[in-house]
Amino acid sequence: MNFTKSIYINIHMKSIKIKLDQLNQNKSNKLRSILTDLEFIAKDYLSAKKQELETKQYQPFKEHYARYRGLYPDLNSAILQNTLRNMDSLVRSYISLCKRKHKLVAFPVITKIAIPLRNDAYHFEWNDESKSFDAWLKFLRTNFPLKLCKYHIRALQEATSFGDGSIYLDSDETLNLRLVFKTKPKQALGTKTLGIDIGIAKPIVCSDGHMVGSGAFIKHKKLEFGKARAKHQKHKEQITNKQSRWTDDLNHKLSAELIDYCVSNNIGVLALENLKGSHLANRRFRRYTWAFKDLLNKISYKALNAGLKVIGVDPRYTSQTCSSCGQKEKSNRISQSLYVCSACGTRLNADINAARNIYALSGMDGLFVNQAHGALSGNHLL
Repeated sequence: MNFTKSIYINIHMKSIKIKLDQLNQNKSNKLRSILTDLEFIAKDYLSAKKQELETKQYQPFKEHYARYRGLYPDLNSAILQNTLRNMDSLVRSYISLCKRKHKLVAFPVITKIAIPLRNDAYHFEWNDESKSFDAWLKFLRTNFPLKLCKYHIRALQEATSFGDGSIYLDSDETLNLRLVFKTKPKQALGTKTLGIDIGIAKPIVCSDGHMVGSGAFIKHKKLEFGKARAKHQKHKEQITNKQSRWTDDLNHKLSAELIDYCVSNNIGVLALENLKGSHLANRRFRRYTWAFKDLLNKISYKALNAGLKVIGVDPRYTSQTCSSCGQKEKSNRISQSLYVCSACGTRLNADINAARNIYALSGMDGLFVNQAHGALSGNHLL
């Protein structure tokens, strides 16, 4: 068995959300008017693309662009082009999904539209002349004032360059700016390595035995959201959106707690499951779905932003292999929480066993993999 590993590149990209609640009426109306136009364009363009797919009569991009350019002559050309190309990406994703599932799935619909900010079409600038605002967003020949919190100021002071962002309406109809930027690289001082397994009883399980979060709490909240949808059918979309926001927020908190633990415990390298596709290993004991991949992604980028190195390893058989002697046997995984090795008698939490195997596969302590048997060798685990 060939256990592969890869090292994630530390690109140090950050994204922050800034409320545009300091705009005068004219500036606010200008952005809202653009969003209204883009919403109509996006829906109309998607409808046209759906008809093209059904009739197999395709029009080149430039003809679509010229049509909307004529209908909206005052709309910035870069905004229009980027919006149409974003819709093209959505359609390509739809086609790819149909091919993977070997059937037609629901055609995409627009639920939220945003003004795309290409990195060469806007400019961020600190405001040193007035205490009323901290910075300016220069866009469409207009200066939009930005009032920043302490977190935003600290983050933006580390910015070295800006990427593509967006302006969108929140659920409460408030204008928001999503600003994406590259930061100065950090280097963690930790010398230890930690293997991470994404579990059910505990969402995050470390190779040193530390655990983060409660799977029982997650399951309870998912059941509550399900009951609310069943009880309030008219509001099920809003409930689903609320659940999505809750999931995103919880994954942020879980990943942040893990990184804080790493920084305070001299951890310099994280070994994570290297995902290919949407599934994690060990689906046998994952009785309910959770945003596991999103959690791993959040752990990864938070670790990189904190200066930790992140190593991705192939997670296959990590839940079946004994972290002490290296025997690989499916029946050793007695239950979701218990692993008992039939060869050496090792008895421990199954998720900790998997986390130790992930740690060993990182190769950071001289452990090696027996290619003939797919077994893990060595016992110098963290």
